[in-house]
Amino acid sequence: ITLDNIQADLHMHTTWSDGKLSVQQMAEEAIKRGRKYIVITDHSRSLGIANGLSIEQLLEQQEEVRTVNDNFGNDFHVFHGTEMDINADGSLDYPDEVLEQLDFVIASLHVSLRQDRTQITQRLLNAIKNPHVDLIGHPRAQLIPSREPVDADMDAVFEAAAEHNTALEINANPHRLDLEAQYARRAVEMGIYLSINTDAHSAEDMDLMHYGITTARRGWVEAQNVINTWTVEKFMTWLKQR
Repeated sequence: ITLDNIQADLHMHTTWSDGKLSVQQMAEEAIKRGRKYIVITDHSRSLGIANGLSIEQLLEQQEEVRTVNDNFGNDFHVFHGTEMDINADGSLDYPDEVLEQLDFVIASLHVSLRQDRTQITQRLLNAIKNPHVDLIGHPRAQLIPSREPVDADMDAVFEAAAEHNTALEINANPHRLDLEAQYARRAVEMGIYLSINTDAHSAEDMDLMHYGITTARRGWVEAQNVINTWTVEKFMTWLKQR
């Protein structure tokens, strides 16, 4: 895989939560970088520190995303999603009736990261098994160099992701680089799709994509294994078939 293969960024934040740019501005910056589509994935309601969106705010944001998308016509597509917290008790931060209204759902660990192996693993499995969750964001929740990865049973995580056709993220931010190369390679060997995203909170963050590409290349990842190398039509077909 190379940077030129990347068609989209599926994980980014706007001023609706803790980002620096509006939906429109993020779209414009993505176009400058050659992207063909993006997903707006602001934080969910439980993550107060990141100004997470209530259900009402999420649905209000959806109207704005749809308007911005319509303004671009067929040249560029803006999807509406969320980066939803996997709560400490294993529940997901939005109910299914809300998730089914979204184009794309990322589920991520942000809190209670020092839980024991059984608890952390079960939280990830709960998210993977939910039919509305498309991607697990930064699956091991590490922050380089300050925070070690969670103590999850990655064998169980990979098996569940393969069974439920849930993609796993390579987060390109150099403080994350998660999944790491050896896990990315294993995912590919098991037929699990990956997504390389910048987790952008600003225009500058979109330029971090090459770090994720480098991590993927170390894991022998090919473009066909990465959902955001696909055309928008293929991406939409995959979402419908999941």
